Amino acid sequence: MLTKSKQKTMKTLLFCILLLVNNSIINCKVYHPVNKKTSPVSILKVDAAQSLVSWHIAKLTGTHTGTLKVFLGQLTVQRKKLTGGWILIDMNTMDVTDLSQPDKQKLETNLKSENFFDTGRYTVARFDITEVIYAVAPDTSAITIVGNLTMHGITKKIDFKAGLLKNGGNELIARADVNINRRDWDIATGDFKYNHFISPTIALHILLKAS
Repeated sequence: MLTKSKQKTMKTLLFCILLLVNNSIINCKVYHPVNKKTSPVSILKVDAAQSLVSWHIAKLTGTHTGTLKVFLGQLTVQRKKLTGGWILIDMNTMDVTDLSQPDKQKLETNLKSENFFDTGRYTVARFDITEVIYAVAPDTSAITIVGNLTMHGITKKIDFKAGLLKNGGNELIARADVNINRRDWDIATGDFKYNHFISPTIALHILLKAS
């Protein structure tokens, strides 16, 4: 049998325990993971009229220059950073800029023929961006673009440096200099003269405007 004093002591102890437990429950804070809102992605349409691809190629007897027009494209931008996109280039707009008629027309016809780009079968070239690597701050205008170039029925991975001339979130202007090896796309490889007397390197200067 507990004495009255011991009973009182036990009641007091039990009351203190209950008080501590109650206070712990009241002061307990439940933490939920922060649900950060995803930054919206902007889809910018490439302005074909304001975009252009210039090309340059060397041969034993000199060089030739010309242009190609962008047919269609779009770029994705998130937090004012280019994250992806694609462009289509109309191969039938192949234009030679260093010659006058009739040599100009003769070379353009040859470049569009099966000897070179075979634009009757392969009307467009397509570039799909798979990754964009930004330079460290503060120069965030310098980027490296990685992607797949499909041309002449062949897809190859390429990467190149590019610069952002303007990036306002809803408007983007970019330019890049790209060197590709035509042999990787089986261009002008079927004729000994073309394959060995013309440089395998095609230099491209790309200007893209999108909004």
